[in-house]
Formats: sequence, structure tokens, C-alpha cells
Amino acid sequence: MAPVTRSILIYANCQGEELMLTGRYLQSFASDIVFKWIPAHKVTALEWETAYGPDFMRDVVAIWEQVESGQPTVHRAALHQRRPKDCEIVKFPPLSALFLWPFSGNDPRVAADPDRYPWPDSIGAVLSTETLDDDALFDRYMELTTERMPDLNRRLRIDAGRWAATDALADIQMGEWVAQNFRSTKLFHTSGHIASAATSRLFKQLLNATRSLDRRRIGTALAETDTLLRRHQGQDFECVPIHPLVAANLDLRWYDPDALYRWHGHEWTFRQYVLHYIRWLPYMD
Repeated sequence: MAPVTRSILIYANCQGEELMLTGRYLQSFASDIVFKWIPAHKVTALEWETAYGPDFMRDVVAIWEQVESGQPTVHRAALHQRRPKDCEIVKFPPLSALFLWPFSGNDPRVAADPDRYPWPDSIGAVLSTETLDDDALFDRYMELTTERMPDLNRRLRIDAGRWAATDALADIQMGEWVAQNFRSTKLFHTSGHIASAATSRLFKQLLNATRSLDRRRIGTALAETDTLLRRHQGQDFECVPIHPLVAANLDLRWYDPDALYRWHGHEWTFRQYVLHYIRWLPYMD
């Protein structure tokens, strides 16, 4: 007789996809545990009645639920209305790092064309109407960002406050770990896309916190996670470069000024990314 399959449902933003994919590659649970994901940031009312109906929910024994501050959304309410009665819930915080990209801000082009460069740069937006050549335009970008660089330690404290607030709502905590490790280890590719070190820490915390999993296999799964993610880069399909002054001021020891940053099918230097962004150049021809 084939083993009865159970599932762990991850309700989260795009970080949940990383967790799901990590779980699906674990051999220690491959025979009887399926990891699946509902994208909390883009699920629709129709999908609750179709893709995520009773059949989808029937075998769920645990939900890894990413928390949010503020009032619960209608979609979070829909999740709890549909979950199996005896389902275990493990709550975890979203990971974000706005302080590493201090010029993230308003750019009206993002609203009009959100898929091209979805991580806005307010200085890039200011310079978007300039007619300078590449060298002069990049020099102007560096001049303005140097002049307007905010207090990064204050920005870090603001983010730390957000981490503490969401940690307080969750069963596992990540804020202190991020604060202790962001200088020595790359944890983010963008303000909301995580690198493999953050995926690994979060995933292992969730495994340890899930009581409905076979405790005899947890140790093996933790070791598997380390092996699986050792050379994995995380959510690196869009990598927004770190400004060199941010790296210097925050003592980012992993920072490489000559690094190439992946942007879908491209690998760009910091300078190349900045120029592409300011000029809003297409990159999928």
C-alpha cells in the first residue's frame, strides 16, 4: 500500500516559494510530506474557490504562516476559514532590509511599468530626464547619492523595530539573527528577496518548531538543508546592487566592489545596473 501523503502549507509572500522548494528537495520527508505554497501577496478570491479549495486543503497537517502587522486581510481570513480543524500552525516573520537600499522610494515609472524594474530608486527617478552621456550620468548619480545619503544606523534601527514587531507576532524569531549576521553574510538580494543563508536559517527554525513532523527525522532534514543550500544563491533572479557607501558605512564584509549582479538573464556591475535603471532600458528583447 502506498504511504499516505500529508502536506505542509506555506502561506507567505515570495519567500514562501523558497521554503517550499527547499522542502520538496528533502529526501528525509520525500515519501510522505508534500510542501506547498499559497502566495499571500497575490492570491485572488477566485483562487480560494478553485486552486485552493477543499481538495487542496484536505491533507494539510501544518501551516507555516507568515505574519503581518495590522489588521488581518480578507485572504488571511480565507486561509483560516478553510484550514483543517486540527491543523498545526507555526507563525514566522517576513524578512526585509530597507536600510541596505536607502534610496528606495517613489518612482512613477514603476507604477506604469511594474515588471521592468520593480525596486524603485528615488535618485534614479530624479535623473531619468537628464540627457547626459553615460559617464556624466553615473557621476551625477554618485554625487547626488553621496550628498543625500541618510543616517544608515538610524535606518537600521527603524528596520530593527519592524523586525521586533513581527517577531512578537510569530512563533519563531529572526530579527536578532539578521542584526547579528548581515555584516558578515549576505542575507538579501533586494529589500524583500532573501539569499540562501536567510532561507536556511528560516527553514530550519520552522522544521524544529513543527511538532507534527517525525522528530526522529528532523536531525537528518537539518543536515540535508545545509547540504542542499550550500551553493544555492537564494532568490537571486533580481539582485539590486549595494551602493559602495552603504557597504563602507555599514562594514559589509562580504561586499565585493567588482561583483556582478544578476538581473534575470544578465549580469551587471553596479554602474551598469544604475545606468539601465535611470534610462529605464528594456532587458528582455
